[in-house]
Amino acid sequence: MTEKQQEEIKAMRQAGLGYKKIAAAMSLSENTVKSYCIRNKLKTGDGQMVCLECGQSITQPTGQKGKKFCSDTCRIKWWNHHTDLMKANNVCTHCGKPFHGRKGRKFCSHACYIAERFGESHVS
Repeated sequence: MTEKQQEEIKAMRQAGLGYKKIAAAMSLSENTVKSYCIRNKLKTGDGQMVCLECGQSITQPTGQKGKKFCSDTCRIKWWNHHTDLMKANNVCTHCGKPFHGRKGRKFCSHACYIAERFGESHVS
């Protein structure tokens, strides 16, 4: 590996690129890039991220899981707009549709509860 390649790897790693993207861009083996980065203690980025909801910069704490949101307000707002990304952990007893909810919940909606309890004729 030439010194020019090493400098390019260092710059790409600081820009936040992963091993696969660097290897593909430089026509090198992923393992070569990975071992060079580990040997030289190159980490991605400078610890700066942006909030997924509002775009405000977030300073990442060292040695902890990275933050994705600047506040609880942004986190809640983002998840309310991206409910399709939540893992459905229950299945509706009436219609069989998977849904997200607390443990022990049986129905995805009030309409399914009424239909199951009183029959289809009571659903408005």
